[in-house]
Amino acid sequence: MLNLDLPGVLGAIVASAPRAGDVLLAVGCPPQVQVEGELVRIPVAGLERLTPYQTEAIVVHLLALAPPSSAVRVRQEGAAHFSYSVPGLNRFRVAVFSQRGSFAVSLRMIPDRVPALAELGLPDAMAEACRERSGVVLVNGPAGSGRTTSLAAMVAEVNRGRACHVVTIEDPIEFLHRHEKATINQREVGVDTPSLAHGISEAMRQGAQVVLAGEVRGREEARLLLDAAETGHLVMTTLRGLDTVSAVLRMLSFFAIEERSEVRSRLARALRWSFAQRILQHAEGRRAVVEVWRGTRAAAAHLAEGPLDSAAMAEVLLEGEADGQLGLDRALEARVRLGEMTAETALDAALQPERLEARLLDAGARRR
Repeated sequence: MLNLDLPGVLGAIVASAPRAGDVLLAVGCPPQVQVEGELVRIPVAGLERLTPYQTEAIVVHLLALAPPSSAVRVRQEGAAHFSYSVPGLNRFRVAVFSQRGSFAVSLRMIPDRVPALAELGLPDAMAEACRERSGVVLVNGPAGSGRTTSLAAMVAEVNRGRACHVVTIEDPIEFLHRHEKATINQREVGVDTPSLAHGISEAMRQGAQVVLAGEVRGREEARLLLDAAETGHLVMTTLRGLDTVSAVLRMLSFFAIEERSEVRSRLARALRWSFAQRILQHAEGRRAVVEVWRGTRAAAAHLAEGPLDSAAMAEVLLEGEADGQLGLDRALEARVRLGEMTAETALDAALQPERLEARLLDAGARRR
């Protein structure tokens, strides 16, 4: 087996591309990094074209330092994800997976310091959501939209402002939180608790006032989150969805058809805030654009009984702008009018591009 110095390789990559996000190691290519959404090849001596032996050596090194459950997952399922630290360099979220009889590895760099909400350009509403005492706060978005970073920044906001007990259940742990005003205990799925559902259930008996749960992927997790919110806990979690409507529909899809009406009513009562974000190109680099849904009486009533489609939700958010709500397309429109984003970028990301294009005509913006 080839002896490959992965910490040294990663050090060389980080030195060559300090603004990189993900590092990709795949057979037949040199190491690559994602910079501003584009893959860039990084020359590293001896790794001009990674061989199957080299990627296997990397995986063996990583799994030797990972929780035992990760090696089991790779053998049984062909993939696993976990965290990995290189002292003096960085922490990474690692995804190991097999492909065509060999291995590939993706490593996402995790900053040493948890960024503040303002540093990320996130709306003030996210800080306001951190001051809730109970209920559910959702952060939604597609893969790679920065949901984990936003949730970490929200936990940091709680940490600075409230003397409370926070329990996180993560798969894996990415950002490390230090105790400030709050006391934060971080639990990793597969290491500290057997599953996300088990961790949520235990958090309700561990004196937690705030619970951060990783991405909800099933009925039991969703049910327990609602239970926790209804028993006085503030629950922060994430779903995949381009907007609040698609995230809610995803949660409802976890339940049998005959259960969905009751679950929808429970969610309407428990949901305090829902944020749906995208990472898009701005004039000064890639930043988040965020839809803001707030659990006002009108918004909750619509969530309980109104039509669950993006057009209807856009009207609810428009009517609720005085209460701090903001539809995704309205957020995009504002960025274009401020000169922070091109119309083309906004229209490509819009939920209703034709309507947005019509509203932007007075700004001289139309799709080319």
